[in-house]
Amino acid sequence: MPTAVLTAEFDRLIRFGPTRYSYYLRIHDDIATLRQQLGGLDADRFVLVTDRRIPVRHVARMRDRVAAVAPCTVLAITPGEQAKTLAGVAELADAAIRAGMTRRSVIIGFGGGLAGNVAGLLAALLFRGIRLVHIPTTLLAMSDSVLSLKQAVNTSEGKNQLGAFHPPQFVWADLGYTKSLLPGEVRSALCELVKNVLAIAPERYDWAAARLRPAADYTTWELAEFVEFCVDAKQRVMADDPYETGSALVLEYGHTIGHAVELLTPGGLSHGLAVGLGMLAAARIAGELGYLTASDQHAHRILLERAGAAAILPYRIPAKDVLAALHKDNKRGYRRSQPGTVDMILLNGLGTPHLDGGTCLTHVPDLAVERAITRLMPPLPARPQAAMAGR
Repeated sequence: MPTAVLTAEFDRLIRFGPTRYSYYLRIHDDIATLRQQLGGLDADRFVLVTDRRIPVRHVARMRDRVAAVAPCTVLAITPGEQAKTLAGVAELADAAIRAGMTRRSVIIGFGGGLAGNVAGLLAALLFRGIRLVHIPTTLLAMSDSVLSLKQAVNTSEGKNQLGAFHPPQFVWADLGYTKSLLPGEVRSALCELVKNVLAIAPERYDWAAARLRPAADYTTWELAEFVEFCVDAKQRVMADDPYETGSALVLEYGHTIGHAVELLTPGGLSHGLAVGLGMLAAARIAGELGYLTASDQHAHRILLERAGAAAILPYRIPAKDVLAALHKDNKRGYRRSQPGTVDMILLNGLGTPHLDGGTCLTHVPDLAVERAITRLMPPLPARPQAAMAGR
């Protein structure tokens, strides 16, 4: 009898409103199918946008594979949020045009969320829009950022303030790249999975609690299961809300405070861990306002602990600085603003967003937000004890 082969690979058609694109998840190298998909685009040139954190061997191998289909130019950006700017996109555009880009060309985002967002906005703007392919190399990008139409960069005033909606032609997610990820990068990604469980799919709570491990020592098949869950969760809320202005705003759960503390701790806090802290703060606020039970607040902490996420910031940040960043959050304006408040996604229960004014954004008083932020701070160092008298 033939031996059964365990596989978690899948091809999935993503539907966000009228937009459709294919998502290919692979565990084993599948160069033939990748070349087939790239060849089907009939591109005259590819530009591979990556960041310098991606191992050189990965970039060289992908460049060679793409170049076997059409000429390929590699453009590398500096790692970190400071490279995620409109000026950086303009520099890439100049280089791409010098390399011979035309309207028939294709931009490929190769890397994590940083490379994907920069490449995505470049594709949206160049010649008023050319084709885009995402080839994510991090678990976070595979399970979150490429599952969206949003492409954005930062301004000096906040995160993801400049952007456009621009879908990819397809996503190629090879889990082989995750073998080079550090445990902290895997934990960061799984905070987004926790968000999807808490805010969208609480029926999978026990499933997640049984599988998450602080050591982040997952098999490739377990990671494939996590990605598939995230694909399904995002499809659930975005299928009829592709621009994330209505029910899909729940995907921003934990991101309001998360983005602020991420920006204020550059290099010290990853996106996923910041979102995890943002969810803890949101749960505390919802509890204080009478929306969320103590049991559901505890459920947040349990899942995040099992994912290996931190419960406090790496160092203290003035609460006033966090509030100032929150007042520039990119979700402002979905509803009429109210002075002295921050618009946040809160939950009435697991999987049930609190509705306020017909939206899932709630006006939260600044003081309640400040109290929640303060609870995320590490304790102040103990004062040295005075020397005993007479010694």
